[in-house]
Amino acid sequence: MPSSTGSTTERGTTPSPRIQGASWASRIPLIICCVILAYWYLRPSSGGAFIRVPIRSAEAPTWTAESLDGTKLESTRFKGQILIVNFWATFCPPCLREIPELTAFHNAHTNDAVSVVALSLDQTGTQHVRDFVERNRVPYPTAMANASIADAFGGVAQIPSTFIIGRDGKFVAHYLGALTRSELERVIAPLTLRPTAPPSVP
Repeated sequence: MPSSTGSTTERGTTPSPRIQGASWASRIPLIICCVILAYWYLRPSSGGAFIRVPIRSAEAPTWTAESLDGTKLESTRFKGQILIVNFWATFCPPCLREIPELTAFHNAHTNDAVSVVALSLDQTGTQHVRDFVERNRVPYPTAMANASIADAFGGVAQIPSTFIIGRDGKFVAHYLGALTRSELERVIAPLTLRPTAPPSVP
């Protein structure tokens, strides 16, 4: 049975080959991964380590994921909003370091048309992710992703992987690695400015 974990680097974790569509028979990479994970868990946080990468397409996809309560979470629910889509997993240390940043960002925009959605690539089951979310009090919507959703976003080769989508439904930015609240605020600032009406002519 393929492992639910992946390999970890400075900026992120490679999801399980089951998500990427490749086979992984050897257990040696898993052992190496566990050693790296232990290092990251014990290492003091040093802030975000992320890079902005090119966007492969203009239009963001529509998708439907299974929420942790078993209901459907659809992208159409966020139509007309600025949407932050975060692919993550409980076994990914950079993802875990990123959660407080996403939480702070989410809490600062609860009254705005700005939403954060976390799509988990865990393969250990919904209950495992639900327990993690409840234990860590993750406030924003979380759902279970799958290979089809990852493919719709152009493939998710590394997590955390975060997509910013504008009110018009088009991609604005794509980041790999643990994103910070300050970077999120910076990138959405121009998107929150609404055009002002021209002055009336007397």
